[in-house]
Amino acid sequence: MKVRHIIFAAAIACALNVSLADISSAREFEDSFRAGLYAEDAGNYDDALKHFSRTVELEPRSATAWAKLGEIHLRKGDSRAAIQDLLRAVKLDPAYAAAYSRLGYAYNAVDEFDKATEVLTVALKLDPHSATCFNSRGFALNGKQRFEDAIKDFDQAIRLNPNNANFYNNRGFAHNGQRDFDKAIEDFNQAIRLEQNNAMYYNNRGVALMRKNDFDKAMEDFDSAIRLNSQHWAAYHNRGMAHSGKGRHDKAVEEFSKVIEANPNSPVLYKDRGTAYMKLGDYEAAKKDLDKALEQDKNLAAAYAAMGLLLAQAPGPPLRDPVKALQFAERAVKLTGGTGPDMLQILAEVQYALKRPADAIATLKSALSLDPVNKEYHQLMAKWNGSYSPSSPSRDQQPTRVFETLW
Repeated sequence: MKVRHIIFAAAIACALNVSLADISSAREFEDSFRAGLYAEDAGNYDDALKHFSRTVELEPRSATAWAKLGEIHLRKGDSRAAIQDLLRAVKLDPAYAAAYSRLGYAYNAVDEFDKATEVLTVALKLDPHSATCFNSRGFALNGKQRFEDAIKDFDQAIRLNPNNANFYNNRGFAHNGQRDFDKAIEDFNQAIRLEQNNAMYYNNRGVALMRKNDFDKAMEDFDSAIRLNSQHWAAYHNRGMAHSGKGRHDKAVEEFSKVIEANPNSPVLYKDRGTAYMKLGDYEAAKKDLDKALEQDKNLAAAYAAMGLLLAQAPGPPLRDPVKALQFAERAVKLTGGTGPDMLQILAEVQYALKRPADAIATLKSALSLDPVNKEYHQLMAKWNGSYSPSSPSRDQQPTRVFETLW
């Protein structure tokens, strides 16, 4: 081996925590690591995975090699494998901020938001100026529905890097979670200004507009998202929701059917199409779709709620079943721990349809205690009980529930 190669191999090996007991092995480590980097840069992740797997075989004490292997697993969509690799990396080097950052990203990818928050907090202690870490922790806090804390993290990320469109998009999502749709729209506007060809940002702005009942403008955004990405299925789905919001349930069914053809394993889509069929009065088609939704996801609260409404509102047997209607609606509330105002509102509607107005009013009061400025709940309460007259929220304080699963 030439002297310069030995020196270079030694430098690389030392930087990567590699033992120099065997210079030949160190040189092979160097070559494999370099080949992995070249393959990654070329987008050839299968070859990159092969090369970085070899590096950890050659030197299992290299935190950098384990971190790179985890990064490639992330790029290939195998977040579980990435988590195991990155746990090895941070165990070998507890001060490796970038490995903690990637580990937090991997936990977010599998919806383990508590663990993501924990490791990203460690990452930020090691690197308090990382905009990426603040954004990732904000994403995890969004997942935990801690929207106020999430917004603080996104504020920090934006302060550190004000030109990252995704940071504004994620903060818009948090504002949406707080039902502050105007601020959400402002953030999506900024994301679009920074990246005018990103279909996701138009879709998300459309959702916020739809939650303000501005269905026409929302439709324009969904159309823009689809023009930019003809396979943006969420935009087709949401366009169907906008049609339903405008009372065009037949058009909604068309949109949902189009998306179901491409995504036949989505229980939410069957739930939404079933709801649209129910509004068209086609209870048999509605029940078929809702049965399919519950077959695919036995814990989908919204599908239980919709089935409860169907069984309560159907014109007669065999579909109308008051006992099962109440069971399904109560199951929806139980699945959300009694803290979901939408599920409580639907239970109230079921109770009212079954001629139990006192129970309906009590349940709707519980929904109002969780969402006191919801215009729809106040309208129902006024309809069911004219004597109930809490102070009505002002027009500009009335975030309205339109649909549940939009993002």
